[in-house]
Amino acid sequence: MAELTAIGKSVRQKDGRARVTGEAKYYADFILPGMLQIRILRSPLPAATILSMDTAEAEAYPGVHLVMTHLNFPKAFRKELYYVGDLVAAVVADDETIAEEAMHLIKVEYEKKKPILNMDDAMKDGARQVFDGVDNIQDWPFHAFLSDKDPETGLYKTKTPSDYNGFGDIEKGFAEADYIIEQNHLKYAYCKSPAMEPRGCSADFDGNRLQVYTHSQGMHDEKLCLAQALGIPSSMVNYNAPYTGSSFGGKNAFPLDPNIASHYLVVAGFACLELRKPVHCPYSREEEMVSGWSRGSDTYVKIGFKKDGTLTTMDMIHRQETGAGGDKYPAKNAMLATGAVLYSHNCRHLRGKIQNVNTNRYPAAGWQGYGAPEGMFAVETTMDMAAYELGIDPVELRKMNCMRAGDIDAGWDPLSYISAIISSSGIRDCLDAGAEALDWKNTWRHPSEKTGRIRHGMGVAIFAMGAGRPGPGNSSEAMVKIYPDGSAALVCAVADIGQGQHTVQCQIVAEVLGLPYKKVGMVCHDTDSTPFATLVSNSCGTWIQGWATYEAALDAKQRLLKLAAAHMGVKAEELDMNEKGIFMTAAPDKGCTFAEAFGTRGHYGGLHEVTGYYVNNSPHPHGIHNGKPDEIYIPKEKGAQFISLDVDTETGMILNARVTMAQNVGKALNPKIVAGQLCTSRHGVDNAMLGNECVADKRNGWLMTANWVDYRHCTAMDCDVDPIVIEKPGDPTHPFGATACGEGAACPTLAAFSNAIYNAIGVRIIETPYTPERILRGLGKIEDKRRKK
Repeated sequence: MAELTAIGKSVRQKDGRARVTGEAKYYADFILPGMLQIRILRSPLPAATILSMDTAEAEAYPGVHLVMTHLNFPKAFRKELYYVGDLVAAVVADDETIAEEAMHLIKVEYEKKKPILNMDDAMKDGARQVFDGVDNIQDWPFHAFLSDKDPETGLYKTKTPSDYNGFGDIEKGFAEADYIIEQNHLKYAYCKSPAMEPRGCSADFDGNRLQVYTHSQGMHDEKLCLAQALGIPSSMVNYNAPYTGSSFGGKNAFPLDPNIASHYLVVAGFACLELRKPVHCPYSREEEMVSGWSRGSDTYVKIGFKKDGTLTTMDMIHRQETGAGGDKYPAKNAMLATGAVLYSHNCRHLRGKIQNVNTNRYPAAGWQGYGAPEGMFAVETTMDMAAYELGIDPVELRKMNCMRAGDIDAGWDPLSYISAIISSSGIRDCLDAGAEALDWKNTWRHPSEKTGRIRHGMGVAIFAMGAGRPGPGNSSEAMVKIYPDGSAALVCAVADIGQGQHTVQCQIVAEVLGLPYKKVGMVCHDTDSTPFATLVSNSCGTWIQGWATYEAALDAKQRLLKLAAAHMGVKAEELDMNEKGIFMTAAPDKGCTFAEAFGTRGHYGGLHEVTGYYVNNSPHPHGIHNGKPDEIYIPKEKGAQFISLDVDTETGMILNARVTMAQNVGKALNPKIVAGQLCTSRHGVDNAMLGNECVADKRNGWLMTANWVDYRHCTAMDCDVDPIVIEKPGDPTHPFGATACGEGAACPTLAAFSNAIYNAIGVRIIETPYTPERILRGLGKIEDKRRKK
């Protein structure tokens, strides 16, 4: 491959200056003439039925234009309430003060119900159903048993519906195991992502079109769903999402589901259409804090090994809290930590049961890792136990068993493929790099050797995260335009929620066209001016969108070279281009300018732009093994994380925590952005050592950690992160051999922390967060204050 000129360079981000100078316009910055303000009355009860409602005083209050309830807007509000903060009513008024005052004039009579405020209560026999007629515990609907393994590729050919995910013979596997390591009730706390910008939107109806201004992870699909929810044609809606003030996966909107925290879109949409006036529906920080929690889980893991450390068998039961409804899909990603993916190299027998659990806590949403961190926490702490039991170095045990390129992904995504070939790994390289950075071989010590008040610990965990989903319903599109002055534009709706997608996609265009990065612009802010782009989730932007961008740029380039060939009287195959124009590859001094290739043009016509276009219906042809449609490559985000820390055995405090994050990214499209992504392992530090969890008052269900004072997120002051970017080229599923780098950094952190704490004090903490109380309780220095059952 020729030397790259744009790819692999740490160019400045396209939107960097606008974001740091305040020039960027977020949805709240669109102040429209005569815009009305919306305030939402929220439930003070975690479980209740609205018996009656009197809105007369609120409707008569000066400056009030509309009061919305389940009686007049049944698609936006409901009679049954499922959590503190659930929607009761909304007031639309001239300003926020009037709306707030009128909101408090609404009189509501509730019938209280006994709330279910934790998973343990929800799973008890005879527990009240959170949703009438729906069991609190729900099995993953796509469980399947895989069989009929191809002896050549290792791919499974048959998928049979089952009550668990599995392959092989689990009973036989454990019967033949020399060592069996087992853990139960590994509990990952219910947590909240640190998105700076609270949810919200503005809407304006001009008589023909509904203009919606909001944040987005995938604006085309959100637009379609909103139009369906409002009962209007999607052609009437233009979705504007110029900038998103971070999301971390937690602000994906789905207006068709009342249990997903995107009510602001439906409320504002109906209000705007009813009043024919612009409206603004912002959430406060406190409202944001009751919208979209993640992570909460309870897991059982059992692993069988041979004497030499070979992992042969694995069993898992994983239960994930969905709160009062919410996103049910993260739970499936716990399987990534098992012999289905992460330990697929040697695992021959697997059983995994996935369940969602409803409570009357706040609805669930995705977050960085999208269910994978919970699975990694459970499996990787159990792997650490195995290392001590077998007397094998924790790094070496993982190197022996972790997935390799060519192993089989049996991750049970509900798509058309049954299993897939893992396109690249590099986990062993990541383990070696991290161990070398910490001088692991010379500094790691068994906990039995640790003494004194302050004890040092080192822990490690590995991870695998989804990085794109091949199959129907997973696609992305792009247009690339080249202009007569030698500049270009990428027309693409892929969201940039802080991960640098806009920059990297423009680098791809610049590389294909041979243009300087600074000459590539981007059109990306609304649905009217862009083709469909995939949801930015599951670390799929690099993979699904990358091919669309690359092929669209290549299409535009080929079209321009054909024009130049006609002008020059040569074949297009003899030409190439760079920032100076079009030239003959065999005689670079011969060529033409961009303007000459475009020909005559003016006010009345002529060619003013050349447009390339591509739809990447994944898998791309390069994502198919040996050209056989039933042999699909699937990329993974993967790596290893090491934690170094000290534990004060008198106070239970964790001190001097340091994260070393090593990840194989194939090719770092923008090394600085990649290193920044690895530093998002601090989100795991949030969950590990800052005491962050969803604390609901047991008496009334009110959130006790409803702001960033009581729920403090990690900053650079709390923990150092050393990113190690490893580039192992050759992944066939990307035009430049890149693999994903977005969500993985948070996946192994809780496990690595737990393993480091054990290495320091010899006590295994299996419930997060790792508070001083839990550490001291583990050391036997304080009694368990919880009631004995």
